[in-house]
Amino acid sequence: MKDLQAVDKVTNTRLKKPEHGKLSTFLEWNELDPVDMFEKRRNEVIYQKYQHNRNPFIDHPEWVDLIWN
Repeated sequence: MKDLQAVDKVTNTRLKKPEHGKLSTFLEWNELDPVDMFEKRRNEVIYQKYQHNRNPFIDHPEWVDLIWN
């Protein structure tokens, strides 16, 4: 879905709005489970062998706070 947005409310899938999840939960997960070497290696493998693009939040976890906090 284009322009998917994380929001801090329970969403109704029948409304077909581009909303997903609870932003506060995503932010909490990000804080409690920081990027580790396994995720960095996985991101590199995916880039090199499969998708040829990267997850910028693995490369720059600080961007989460810059964007949503």
